[in-house]
Amino acid sequence: MSAAKQKQSWVKHTLGQQPWRSQTQLVSSLALVMMVILIIAALYLIQTTTTTTTARQLQQMGDNRARLERDNERLRAEIAQLQSLPRVMTRAAELGFRDAGPDEIEYVIVEGYRYNRPIVTPTPTPAPTQTGPVYDETLSGWLRKQWDAFRQQFEEWRSR
Repeated sequence: MSAAKQKQSWVKHTLGQQPWRSQTQLVSSLALVMMVILIIAALYLIQTTTTTTTARQLQQMGDNRARLERDNERLRAEIAQLQSLPRVMTRAAELGFRDAGPDEIEYVIVEGYRYNRPIVTPTPTPAPTQTGPVYDETLSGWLRKQWDAFRQQFEEWRSR
């Protein structure tokens, strides 16, 4: 064998594909693919869990709101029932209140108070009259006035 052939076979032997290398590459590639799949699955699971949890919380809040609205309506009805005139009259009678008789009523006389006052009716006010001149000057009219005043001053100066 020549030296060049020996060197070539040595390089081929050293750098050549070993049988265990292909197995290692296959296993590491599969492991990498599995890791990527696991990461994607974990992210999907996290997103799904978060979405489901949020939806459940919203549903619970809606149920709580509906319950509170029902309670408010029930309390409004109860307040209206407690404030009704027959209920108040019954409660007043239980506390010992009764209608006053004509001999139990006392009138207080206030000096200067007139009971039968005449009804005050509003008097119509006249429409406001125009108090000042109406502004209807235009730019060209104003410029003409200014020019005429300037000319008049010039004429007065010249005639002196």
